[in-house]
Amino acid sequence: MKHPDLSREEIQSRLQETEKRLSQTHEELNYLKSIVEHTEDAIVGLDLEGTVLSWNPAAEKLYGFSADEALGSSVFMMIPPYNIDETSLILAWIKNGERITHYETLRRRKDGSLVNISLSVSPIKDARGRVVGASTISRDITTSKKMELKLQESEEKFRELFNNANDSIFLYPLTSDGTGGQFVEVNDVACHSLGYTRDELLEMTPRDIEVESRENPSLWDLLQEGSATFEAVNLTSDGRQIPVEVSAHIFNLRGEKMVLSILRDITRRKQAEEQLRKSLDEKELLLKEIHHRVKNNLMVISSLLNLQSKYIEDKAARKVFKESQNRARSMALIHSMLYRSTDLKCINFGEYITNLTHELFRTYVIRDNIKLKMDVGNVPLDINTAVPLGLIVNELVSNSLKHAFPHGEDGEISVKFHKANDHYVFQVADTGVGFPEGLDFRKTNSLGMRLVDTLTDQVDGEMELDTNQGTTFTLTFAEEDYGSPLKGDEK
Repeated sequence: MKHPDLSREEIQSRLQETEKRLSQTHEELNYLKSIVEHTEDAIVGLDLEGTVLSWNPAAEKLYGFSADEALGSSVFMMIPPYNIDETSLILAWIKNGERITHYETLRRRKDGSLVNISLSVSPIKDARGRVVGASTISRDITTSKKMELKLQESEEKFRELFNNANDSIFLYPLTSDGTGGQFVEVNDVACHSLGYTRDELLEMTPRDIEVESRENPSLWDLLQEGSATFEAVNLTSDGRQIPVEVSAHIFNLRGEKMVLSILRDITRRKQAEEQLRKSLDEKELLLKEIHHRVKNNLMVISSLLNLQSKYIEDKAARKVFKESQNRARSMALIHSMLYRSTDLKCINFGEYITNLTHELFRTYVIRDNIKLKMDVGNVPLDINTAVPLGLIVNELVSNSLKHAFPHGEDGEISVKFHKANDHYVFQVADTGVGFPEGLDFRKTNSLGMRLVDTLTDQVDGEMELDTNQGTTFTLTFAEEDYGSPLKGDEK
């Protein structure tokens, strides 16, 4: 029947437009059907009672039911018994026109196994807007749930280790100005150690808990090296100071430079170090006192010998007393220098020789007929070597003063002492009458010379005598390096 108001051409045009729209709709439906058929998500259409109306290939793959098995069946065949109420509730929401997105739940496959899914449900409405069914989209999240579980387990293990570590641990960003930003993570030990809650610490920065020190490296320094270990002092909530050893490391976290600091309480170590320092100070003081007392006792002996010699009329006996007095004084001088020294095992032997030689000159030289020439370096020697060598110095210088110029002649005595490479050279020379010809100084009856020979062996040295011009004794010996703070003179 023709419309009375439309011409044949108009009717033909409308028919063509309708056919065109139908063709477009058909293409769109085919397109949507293709999407549904080839998507990896299970798409299932339901009526309001839960009856399956559509079932795509992905649903077959996910649940194990073929389309023939599923169509017309109840959706409850895929629901575990303990989730029945959940599904009924979802259907009730759909009837009210509500949507559900990315709801994680469990579904049962045909073989009875369970699968973790992410479920989205949307209401289907007719032309009049009434809800007539539901469209469900299910995605298998079993793999992601396993990964999530593993990640959770890993995080729990990390958290357990993090919070049960023996040391305080802080994590914070490195700001653009090279300082530490606000803490993003702290462990339980840090909270307990500093007396703050976790929330309080997460509002703070490293500067809030540190006692400033010029010795601490800056974070810029850390940035250059990547890591650093240093000592610092932490300030607790109640104002106490805790010495800590800091191990800091810089790393990148999601494009941001972060600092991981591990702080170990070293209070006990510092107390032990302080106790050890006090103990060493006490031992050093005691050793100083020993040197002081030995020096005093030797000086008392020297004084007694000097006093006793005044009552002796025999010149030879008085001479023996005088020599013994000088030997005691030479040893007393060593202990006196050790008492004043910062190193209680070593002395500057060059300074010792100078002092002892001048003292001997004051004892033996009555007038200025004998000149003294000194050439000694600042050479450190251990007490074990200094004592026997000091007696050798006393004997050789005294011997020159007593015997080189018997008639009061003018002359010169020179004393040299230096370190040369790995050995030491000590020399006493005079321009006097010289050592008697044919006399072996090692086999004389002189107590002084015999003492020199014995002491030379004691220091593992070699003594040489040159009588071409006056008398020259040269002692060469080696000694272990005892690490004295004195700088040795090498030539």
